[in-house]
Amino acid sequence: MYDKDLTIFSVFHKEYPAPNCSFIKPIQVGKTQNQLNLHFLSDDTGDNISDKNIRFSEATALYWIWKNLQHISSKYIGLAHYRRYLTIPETRTKQKLWTSKTIEDKSDVYIRSLSTEEINNISSPAIKNYILAKLGQSDILLSKASHVGNLGGHLLNIKDQFIYNHLIEDWLIFERTLQKLVPEDYEFAKNLFKSKNLMHCYNMFVADKFFIDDYCTWLFPILFELEKNIKLSPYPYQNRSVAFLSERLLNLYVYKTSMRISEMPIVYFT
Repeated sequence: MYDKDLTIFSVFHKEYPAPNCSFIKPIQVGKTQNQLNLHFLSDDTGDNISDKNIRFSEATALYWIWKNLQHISSKYIGLAHYRRYLTIPETRTKQKLWTSKTIEDKSDVYIRSLSTEEINNISSPAIKNYILAKLGQSDILLSKASHVGNLGGHLLNIKDQFIYNHLIEDWLIFERTLQKLVPEDYEFAKNLFKSKNLMHCYNMFVADKFFIDDYCTWLFPILFELEKNIKLSPYPYQNRSVAFLSERLLNLYVYKTSMRISEMPIVYFT
């Protein structure tokens, strides 16, 4: 059963407390790769790429969602993580002399210790209503854009941040793949990744089925081509290059198509 208004699929690959509400639906990823059974929906049924999870991360869940759109009755569909969820911006009081005013906290992420109270907060009706109100004003809801980092006081752009934390060879393969498969987007992509030092991270979004179908039709041929050409690494973290590049591709897609974007910060459970 799906909530008629909203289903956010929360990606799990290990035992961890799951929200219990109508609009957040846990999905186990990489199910074909291990014997763990979390006893809820998994990414290994029907047309699936569950066996690619080590390299694709949450994109195997996105692929499953795409191939099962006709069975998901919700108006809006989203993606989250077992420790990362959209949340309402917090407020704080700013004091000035004898007056005070309430202002919105501009943070992009709130780090919180896992607790029943925190789980209940991110799965509350208030969150659902807030998300739906945001979507009423936009085409897509994304995690609030974060600075990708700096080096020696110099703000990194999206391209440089990837190269600094991963392999330049993988980035060059990424650029060649875009030039080959989506040449109409190539120059826009180069400019975007060189000019922006903010990025919507974690592949978290909420949008309608039309977006998911169009986006995935564009996205997955690129990811499969990257998988063929990016070498396997002895380091598990670097083996996720395809997944990290998919985060950049979500940003590319929403900006190149001039989508109306709304944002929410995320809560990250520790």
